Amino acid sequence: METLGAFLDAAVARAPAREALAAAPRAEVTARLGWAELRAASREAAKKLLAAGAGKGSRVGLLCTNRLEWLPIAFGALRLGAVLVPLSTLWKRDELAHALGHADVQLLVMLDRFLRHDYLATLRDIVPELAGAAPGALRSPRLPALRRVVLLDGEAPGCARWGELPAAIDDPFLDAVERAVSPVDWATVFFTSGTTAEPKAVVHSHGALATAARGIAERLGIGPDDAWWGHLPLFWSGGFVLGALATIAGGGRVVLQEVVDAASALELLEREACTIMAGWHQAAPLLEHPEFAGRRLRLRKGTRADPELTARLLGSDHHAVGCYGMSETATFVSAARWDDPEPIRLGTFGRPLEGMEIRIEPVAAGEAGEILVRGPTLMEGYYGVPRATTFDAEGFFRTGDLGFVDPAGFLHFTGRLKDVIKTAGVNVAASEVEAVLRRHPAVQAAHVVGVRHPTRGENVAAFVVFKARGGATPEELQGFCGESLASYKVPRHVFVVAEGDLPRTASGKVEKAALRRLAETRAAGTPF
Repeated sequence: METLGAFLDAAVARAPAREALAAAPRAEVTARLGWAELRAASREAAKKLLAAGAGKGSRVGLLCTNRLEWLPIAFGALRLGAVLVPLSTLWKRDELAHALGHADVQLLVMLDRFLRHDYLATLRDIVPELAGAAPGALRSPRLPALRRVVLLDGEAPGCARWGELPAAIDDPFLDAVERAVSPVDWATVFFTSGTTAEPKAVVHSHGALATAARGIAERLGIGPDDAWWGHLPLFWSGGFVLGALATIAGGGRVVLQEVVDAASALELLEREACTIMAGWHQAAPLLEHPEFAGRRLRLRKGTRADPELTARLLGSDHHAVGCYGMSETATFVSAARWDDPEPIRLGTFGRPLEGMEIRIEPVAAGEAGEILVRGPTLMEGYYGVPRATTFDAEGFFRTGDLGFVDPAGFLHFTGRLKDVIKTAGVNVAASEVEAVLRRHPAVQAAHVVGVRHPTRGENVAAFVVFKARGGATPEELQGFCGESLASYKVPRHVFVVAEGDLPRTASGKVEKAALRRLAETRAAGTPF
């Protein structure tokens, strides 16, 4: 195991002069760093943070878009042994206040504004004492841990400016600070983007993140000639670990994009010859853009979506893999290998990463069971939550997901425990119905939930999104399902919606709880 400072230094040593990082506000890269330059920038950031009062164990919040500064500041904090707390630039006031307070952020490095977002005004609304405080001497009853706010751009009362923080601490002292950091020390607190009322704060150690990154790089086949399209926000574990850290582990280039739209993304992907991607919800609009067919894209590696969509974007000769994971496991728990045969890459979620264990706990005889996981990339726990309420007696984490492991050792994901619909006493897996609906030639996406029924308990309801030139009636879709599914699994309600009308979490996942409420409303008054 290694610290993340040592992890970056190892990447630098392999090819110090090669390009490591490029940053594009939209379609054109405006700043680049080589590996040695990235290391130097992270050390300078560490010195600035030390001068601002951070040290081992300090919680350093980072509220920033996918700019060049993000990774140097993050690695700077990690070099000190500070705990990095990435903060979403999509959050509103109450969400930001919850995260700052729950994670006990002491030092906040932030953008003052971006596009229509005025982050400084939001912070002042949360902490009105900021305007009258001397830099570094903030005292707020609402956020008692927060002492200092540092602005990356601009200036404001009560705030220090990043560019004016001294970096005068000498190298031997910084080296001594780094030597005191251990792989088992806390590294990050990532907030989940799930469907709970308040996001959970996931704590990972240095060793867990470094181990995860190397395992992901191996499964995706990332090498020095690869470049990751960094459209996923770095404040998500998918952006930081699956994207940036895994690319660094493989020696590839990180190409960050701050504002993503289909036209600028296509131009950037072609110009920078990006080869790796993840995040299919955000990438799907590229396929509908009129310039897509004429672009020479080199995307071939990464995580897969459904086989048809994956082949359309990555080409029929792609090496994308099926993978299973979550924030709590630093993304991947299991994944196929980039060079596995296509049926394994497209039809399974691969085998566990080295050291990871998967246990399937039966829910009922003959059914898929709940997936339990443990191993070196599993989180330390949820910040502020006792370990005993998070892990079982053997250290396994209950994922709330359903699946099975086939005789060859490959994991298959079948759905969420809460996505099991109980109708007339029989369990129906939402994922099974969704898979059948997606086979219909007119259907782009399908999402299935249960709606309450006075005698059956629940009825099956489906929301479908049609392809650009597709269409079908609800009755036709029900008949199509009836060809493959038992009658009790056929949706009693079929609702046609536009992609943009589906309720989603901040990270783009369909929010099933909100979808159930919508289904209840639409199904009211029907005779079923």
